[in-house]
Amino acid sequence: MKTALLKKLMVFWMVVACMLSHAYATETNNILEQVEGSARTWLVLIDNEKYADGWQQASPLLQKKTSQQEWVKTVAELRKSRGTPNARYIATANSAKSLSGFPDGDYVILQFYTTFSEKGLALEAITLVKSNDTVDSEGWKIVEYSMR
Repeated sequence: MKTALLKKLMVFWMVVACMLSHAYATETNNILEQVEGSARTWLVLIDNEKYADGWQQASPLLQKKTSQQEWVKTVAELRKSRGTPNARYIATANSAKSLSGFPDGDYVILQFYTTFSEKGLALEAITLVKSNDTVDSEGWKIVEYSMR
């Protein structure tokens, strides 16, 4: 009798564990979709040379670190020789609670392989932070952008 009860309890806890892991995986996928969507929406601005709009829609952390004039100049120089983007594929996604030069928070670092019409393949890195003060893009804002 104890063995039968023990087996039922083990099966019960295995089912609970499976359900919890599925719920966690679903939540993680939803967050990644939100972050990637925010990054891609923002990249459309940059791809269309709307660098000032990109700065305005970025996180206040980026805006405090870099003036709009400096941002526009830097990104324009970075992008001008590349040509137009042809394709962009996500390469990696990592999360962090702290980054050098920024306060602790929820950060996601996305890297994209992007092909351009003039200079071919580049690696774009975009760091986003979860922001509770916005309803745009599910609350994820750009704090850093680089390309190499």
